[in-house]
This record gives sequence, C-alpha cells and structure tokens, in this order.
Amino acid sequence: MTNEILSEVGDGIATLTLNRPQRINAVNRAMVDQMSDILHAWADDDRVQQVRLAGAGERGFCAGADVRALRDSIVAGHPDQALDFLYAEYEMERYIAYYPKPVTSYLSGIAMGAGLGIGLHNTTSIGQPGTRWAMPETAIGLWPDVGVCYELSRAPGRIGEYLAMSGQTIDGLSAHWAGLLVECRGGDDPASSALAAASGWIDECFAGEDAGEIVAALELHPDKDARGAAETIRARSPLSVCVALQAVRNARAMAEIGDVFDQDGKLATTFMADPADFVEGVRAKMVDKDGDPRWRHARIEDVDPAEVVTRFMTEI
Repeated sequence: MTNEILSEVGDGIATLTLNRPQRINAVNRAMVDQMSDILHAWADDDRVQQVRLAGAGERGFCAGADVRALRDSIVAGHPDQALDFLYAEYEMERYIAYYPKPVTSYLSGIAMGAGLGIGLHNTTSIGQPGTRWAMPETAIGLWPDVGVCYELSRAPGRIGEYLAMSGQTIDGLSAHWAGLLVECRGGDDPASSALAAASGWIDECFAGEDAGEIVAALELHPDKDARGAAETIRARSPLSVCVALQAVRNARAMAEIGDVFDQDGKLATTFMADPADFVEGVRAKMVDKDGDPRWRHARIEDVDPAEVVTRFMTEI
C-alpha cells in the first residue's frame, strides 16, 4: 500500500483520491493494483453506499497513465511489463464501468487518458468550465484507449472521430455538450460551447471514408479552425491516426463498453509487440522534449490499410 492512493469511508460514502499531484496524478502499476483492491473491497462492504473519485492537487484529476515508465520498460527490453500494466489498467477500469454501486467522479482541471478510463464510464462525471478533457494518445504513437472510444462513438455527429484522431483538448462545457461529462458545474448553456460551434465543419469533414480523405477535406475547408485541425492531425503518428479512426467507428457498432475494452486489449497486444511509434512519441514529448517525433510513416497517405487491419487482429 502506498500513499499515492488515499481512501476513506464515512456516512455511507467511500472516497478514493489519486494522490500523486506532482505528476498530475498519473497512474502507475502500484496505483492501479491498489485501486483495484480497494474498489473490490468496497463492493462487498455494507458500510459503502456510494463511491467518489477525486484527484489531489490543483492541477487536475489525472493526466493519464505514466507512459514514460511504460516506455522505460520497453527500452530496457521488457515490453511484457508495459503490456501487463495496460491489461491491469483496463481490467480495473472495466470494473468501474460495471461497478455495483453508484460512482461519482470529479474531473476538475486536467482529465486525460487513463483519468477518463477511471472517471468517465458509468459514473456521474462532474467537471467545470476549466476542465481540460482529452484523449491525446495519437500524439505519442498510441490510440484513444481505456474504453473511451465507447463514449466518443456516441458523441454527436462526427465529434468522436475528431477528438480521437486529433487528440484535441476541449473544455468542460464542450465535454458536457458532447455527452462526455454528465455535468459542468458553473458552466453556461452547453450549446454555446466552442465544440458545439465547430460541429458544422467537424461533421462535414470527418464523414470522410478514411483518414486521408478526412485530412484532405480539412485542408481545403474555408474555416481556419478546420485547417488548423488538419495541421494538428498531420503532426500525430500517421498509423495511430488511422487506427484511432477505425477504433471509434468499430465502437459505434458495439453493444456495450466491455466490447470496447476487448478491442483495446487487442490493440495493446499489437502495439506493444511493435512499439516503435510509441517509443518515439514519448521520447519527443517527455524525454528529449524536442517536439520532433520521427514516425514510422511520413504521411497518413503512406499507411497501408492492411497494416491498420492487422492491429485489430490478435488473440489476448
């Protein structure tokens, strides 16, 4: 047990707090295991009527998984450790998604990646206008995982494709409008959000058949924000962008979130077996911080559709 996870029970309410504020509560393996143990115990504890999830510190709920530690494992020759972490993380988050008691999450500040896997599924997710909601995995050579493609695929229009491919950060009011938060406390009418205002060009461009067609439509669009989105997507891992698009569209046809977690498990297996873009993406963003990743593919148009298909084909 570590003090990176705090827990208390009182008056029927059990509170679990991510307590690694110096890393914006980025979760490591010890935290995942401890959270899982606590949540399983509370499920059978008659004192616990409901669960609350929160993050310590002023910067945010959770910045995601400790991906630098995962990269270190791979570089050290232990990709199995990185894969085991992802499996354990997904299992814990799947458990929350099907938790037998009401769960409320407070997604203030930064709420990204694993933070959304923990705080989004089957919870009363409460944010604020200053919430910074994102699934930025395509920027580090991964795909939007932790089951979030389920919610992305059910967002209005083509918002899910846009957020998955670009990894764009949105505010709390935009997330509320898109159904990605249950509540935004202190916010205005969700229909006035920045994301709602952009939904016209998003729906138009992201209806394209494939990633190349989508980016081409964005680059030719008269709205400067659409052209900016194209530039952002061009900077992401081309393979990850293509996988992200397919993952969201697959999820749209899936009946329940467990099916999306199964898809994430398969993708984790293939991405950790061939992690070149992930290793390079984390290097450029978090290690050397040069912002100049050298992706395997130079352009989205260079990604063979067959390579995308193989990323979804494996047995766990």
